Amino acid sequence: MLHAKRIHLPSQQYEFTEDGRALTTFPLGRGSTGARFTLHGADYLVRTHPFSGLHELLDADEKVVAATDRVGRSWKMTCPGRVVTFRQTAAAGREYTMTCEGGEPAGTIRRSGRVRTEATADLPGLEPPVLQVFALDVVLLRRRRKRAAAAVRSTSLAGG
Repeated sequence: MLHAKRIHLPSQQYEFTEDGRALTTFPLGRGSTGARFTLHGADYLVRTHPFSGLHELLDADEKVVAATDRVGRSWKMTCPGRVVTFRQTAAAGREYTMTCEGGEPAGTIRRSGRVRTEATADLPGLEPPVLQVFALDVVLLRRRRKRAAAAVRSTSLAGG
């Protein structure tokens, strides 16, 4: 099982572990359209398209390894040879279920922890592991995007 935990509460950087072993760190920088991480000695970039809600996972040669459509209550991740579907199964994006081709649940991503600073992913069959990290990154990025949008709305409604 993959686990992500915010390193420091005001920080937007997450540490990813698998079964207690450190894997990588992932920064959710403000206003950033991309974030880099290293997994098993390979460098990757998660590129976010801010207006469309699309995400791409690029390798060191900037070739697309996986991509999502617009991430919302349900979304698809396209990777070599397959399309994986996720759908929201708990309020406020706290849980997403990965479904197999027949529509049966095949795994989950859950946000948890104090002020939702942690998340876990149990995505058996989604190989290689970088795809699991990417799926969890996408959920964390979506949460950050929704919080930023809410802050803008509250400021504009307050007349600020």
